[in-house]
Amino acid sequence: MSRFLQCLEPQGAKAVLLSVKPRFADQIMAGTKRVEFRRSWAKQPVGLLLIYSSSPIQRLVGLVDVDGTVIGSPAKVWAACASRGPGLARKELLSYFEGKSEAHGILLGEVTKPPQPIAPKSVFKGFRAPQSFRYLSNAELRRVGKKFGLQEEA
Repeated sequence: MSRFLQCLEPQGAKAVLLSVKPRFADQIMAGTKRVEFRRSWAKQPVGLLLIYSSSPIQRLVGLVDVDGTVIGSPAKVWAACASRGPGLARKELLSYFEGKSEAHGILLGEVTKPPQPIAPKSVFKGFRAPQSFRYLSNAELRRVGKKFGLQEEA
C-alpha cells in the first residue's frame, strides 16, 4: 500500500503541508536533499509531506514519503544525517539551530511530482502558507491526490 493510501487510513500516519524555501524544495525534488531539518516537528506520526515551495515560487511541487525522524541535539542530528544528503553545510545548519537544544531531521523517501507545479489555491480554499507545517485533512489529501494523478484504490 502506498504512503498516500496509508495516510488516508483512520489510524494511519498523517500527511502534512510543509513550507520549504525554493532552494531546498528544488533539492528535495531532485533527490539530492534527503533530510529536512526542523526546529520543531509534529507530535503525531507523519508519513507524507506535501512540499510547498515558498516565495517567489509559491507552488505545491511534490509529495515525499517520510522514512523516519532523527531527534537529538543539533550536533547529533547532523552526525546521524550528514551522509544522507542534508542540502546545506554543517555551519549553516548549526546556525539555524542556534539556541535550540533539540533538532529534528526528517528522513525523506520516495518523491512524487505532479504533472506541473500546482497553485495552492486550486486545492485549498483561502490558502495561507503555514509558517512551518500543518496537518492535512483527508478531504484535502484526496484533492491533492487527484492533482497528482494518484489513485485511491490499491
